[in-house]
Amino acid sequence: MSEPSQRMTRSERARLFRDRLSETMQSQWLNRSTLAERAGVDRSTVSLLLSEQQTRLPSGHVVADLAAALNVTTDWLLGLTTTTRAPGEILRESMQVAERAPGRSDANIERWLKDAGDAKVRNVPASLPEFMKTEAVMTLEYADYAGKSPQQALAETQARLTISRMPGSDVEVVLPRQRLEDFARRAGIWADLSVEDVREQLDHMANLCDELYPSVRLHLFDQRQHYSAPITVFGQRRAVIYVGSSYFVFNTQEHVQALTRHFDQLVRDARVLSHEASAWLRSLSAQTG
Repeated sequence: MSEPSQRMTRSERARLFRDRLSETMQSQWLNRSTLAERAGVDRSTVSLLLSEQQTRLPSGHVVADLAAALNVTTDWLLGLTTTTRAPGEILRESMQVAERAPGRSDANIERWLKDAGDAKVRNVPASLPEFMKTEAVMTLEYADYAGKSPQQALAETQARLTISRMPGSDVEVVLPRQRLEDFARRAGIWADLSVEDVREQLDHMANLCDELYPSVRLHLFDQRQHYSAPITVFGQRRAVIYVGSSYFVFNTQEHVQALTRHFDQLVRDARVLSHEASAWLRSLSAQTG
């Protein structure tokens, strides 16, 4: 099928309109009389539009009637887009809202990880990386959380860590350096942790960075330079933004690529790269007191 051009002449656009009209009629097994009846136009009008001698486009209302009869968009018939689908239909396919499953392992995440297979998973976590959290941190963070108990959260953490240790795993995590510095100071939600809990968590992360590298890579960016919402990109198939009780799920290539570019920019501008992460974490742990 011919592709639209932004610099088509009127005759070229009329030819593209004729080609698309003819091809759609053939694909739907429609003759001229049937299309004319559906569109509410004369059969002679359809015949004229299909004539190779026709070099002019029909009026707007005729284009609209034909598009409705063929279940395509007027923009597509006129060569202004390459898709036959209406914007609302595209939006429904391109973005979904998935509710977070409370009280148990989140089936959404498990399904998306399974769908991703061996593809690279990119993650900007909302807190610390879930699969790197210690029991003390999980107990504190989920003590009053309505969605799940600390025991359930810890079980999920162990399951994710097992997946990260599997051959072929390819996980890249990036988060603000300042979040770990706040954690080391026991600021905000971590105020009730002991110094020993904080050191244990930082040392645990450092050990995992060494153990899992290069299958799992942790980078730290400067939050004064960049901002990111919590996101996960599952290969080139799906990208997810986490908003707390729900996920915004993007399935089109354009959205996935846009969030992938955002993630990759965070990595490119990271102040601590993955091969430096374990040493940086141990240094931060040593300074904690």
